[in-house]
Amino acid sequence: MTATWGLACSQCGNPDLEEAELPGRGTVVAFTILSVPGDEFLNEAPYAYVVVELEGGGRVTGWMPTVRSERDLTIGERVHFVTSYKPGVQFAKDAPTST
Repeated sequence: MTATWGLACSQCGNPDLEEAELPGRGTVVAFTILSVPGDEFLNEAPYAYVVVELEGGGRVTGWMPTVRSERDLTIGERVHFVTSYKPGVQFAKDAPTST
């Protein structure tokens, strides 16, 4: 997963930005269920809009089309980046680990 952060550095204003490779896994720190989305996601509703704390630091927002209600996701749940033809950053739940 790669990202370019804004048009200039938010700390110093330097416009010389580079793409950064980001970890593809993280933990859900916040989410909401969208029932009335924008046009691009109209056929996907309802879905979760998530804030994910990435492994190694940093947070990104994304969406999870398989999460349809608050009962389908919990804060602290592990997720991973999924490549999709849809716009935005899409995540899916990690498979449960056996203990």
